[in-house]
Amino acid sequence: MATYPTQFRNIGFELDTPTTTGYRVVDGFGFTVKVEDARMYTLRVPCAVRTEQDAQAMNEALKAYERQNFRTIKNASYDGRMICIRYIGQEMLLNIEGTVGPLIDLCMETIRRFGAVPVCARCGRTGDLGMCGLHYSVEDICSHCFEKAKGDSVRRQREEDEKVENMPFGLLGAALGGLGGAVLWIVFSFMGKIVLAAGVVSVLAVYYGYKWLAKKVSYLGLGIALALGFVLLLTGMYFAMGIDIHRALNDAGIPLNFGEALGLMPDYIKENLGVVLFNNIFGVFSYIAGTVICVILHKNSKKVSGRAVRL
Repeated sequence: MATYPTQFRNIGFELDTPTTTGYRVVDGFGFTVKVEDARMYTLRVPCAVRTEQDAQAMNEALKAYERQNFRTIKNASYDGRMICIRYIGQEMLLNIEGTVGPLIDLCMETIRRFGAVPVCARCGRTGDLGMCGLHYSVEDICSHCFEKAKGDSVRRQREEDEKVENMPFGLLGAALGGLGGAVLWIVFSFMGKIVLAAGVVSVLAVYYGYKWLAKKVSYLGLGIALALGFVLLLTGMYFAMGIDIHRALNDAGIPLNFGEALGLMPDYIKENLGVVLFNNIFGVFSYIAGTVICVILHKNSKKVSGRAVRL
């Protein structure tokens, strides 16, 4: 089965890889399709109609389509400047090629029905439009808004360059995020559940905790933060097993406090290594998966930060 970049190309779309957004101009109207996650994308096309009554009627027509297709269309609306349709399906990435085309046909039919014209996605002006990559998005905008966006881009990039990474504070934020992940693992373990998302949530908490307090993220700082988060997650796993041993011994009529139960942990791990690995390997793998996600997020953020380019 073709990947979604290939499927975008098969239906005449270009792909802005850093923002996972496909874009295409159809009869002068700039369509963008933003892949939100593995199940959802959002289609947008800026346009304007003559009167407020036409705008309301267009919105009602799209809402009627949403009600008719409620299983896959979670939003279809027109706000006076932008048609927005959100598609959700179990196999969205496997079906872009089959679903985007009909939605474009729907939009063009609605546009012709109400006599809409293409406009700038930002200011609503007509004429001199073009697709642009702006920071974390792709938009069909006019030259005036593009030049303004370029000025904002230069300012934003200058501010970013002037920032200094505060690694100690960043590691404090990472530690807080890592502790949250460790507590989450302990809670799920206490409930008798193994949740794969716990490791991913933990690593994302570490990443955003570091980013929040460090202000600027280097690959070195990110690596140290993720290693710290991993150690904290392993600590959470260790305490979770200690809680399980403490409960099991007390249920068996052996009165030990929690500290004494933790003291039995090394021997327990040696004697039950296979069980220990099985019970915790999912958390380790999910943390590794989350680490890959964080590195990709950081890499993409560096690509599009302060960006303003014609596509």
